[in-house]
Amino acid sequence: MNFYIIVEGDKTEMSVYPAWISLLAPDYTRIENAWDVNENNYYIFSGGGIPSIYTHVKNAVLDINSINSERESRYDYLLVCLDTEKESRDYILKQIDDELQSSGVVLRNAELLVFEHKVCMETWFLGNLAVFKDNPQNPDYLEYIKYYNVGSLNPEEMGNIDENRFATTAKFHLRYLKRMMEERNMTYSKNNTLEVQQNAYLQQLIKRYKDTGHIATFGSWYEFVKAHFK
Repeated sequence: MNFYIIVEGDKTEMSVYPAWISLLAPDYTRIENAWDVNENNYYIFSGGGIPSIYTHVKNAVLDINSINSERESRYDYLLVCLDTEKESRDYILKQIDDELQSSGVVLRNAELLVFEHKVCMETWFLGNLAVFKDNPQNPDYLEYIKYYNVGSLNPEEMGNIDENRFATTAKFHLRYLKRMMEERNMTYSKNNTLEVQQNAYLQQLIKRYKDTGHIATFGSWYEFVKAHFK
């Protein structure tokens, strides 16, 4: 099978997804040109955020239709991966459907699937219980735990501690993650995702999902990769 993947951001997703795919599906090869598809390939690019990703979905459908009609090798799936922030999955699906319908574009001989990060991808990363520390020294981290303990509660259900301090829920989740990692002498930023790319980190997220049902949107992506990237 071959996969055409659009992600919302140009930093976190573009570094973490390829790293995780290489761990979960080592037989798959990333290609830099969508037309170079052969067998067990994936092509990934950034949709440049919201709302431009919706236009890129339309363009990707046109791209896949052309490639699948002209080449023997073809794409089986178009995967769209994006943050929900405060929106629902139904809202995202409607935005994509509206964009395709208004353009009269229909995906042929492939399937379009949406994998949302609820709230953002950093929300998933908060699910690592091996990194979580419930007796931190950092006062910010201690405040965040008192507000919402991601060690015992589902990170995907956490809101925004203070909208005056954090313009979006995703920004708060990012700050929480940074403070959580600092307690373990680890570093994270959107430009440096090396820690979460590691197999040990990924396995902790899988364990959290399997043991508790938390970070379920991560679980949906993980289950799909295990079932179809082979």
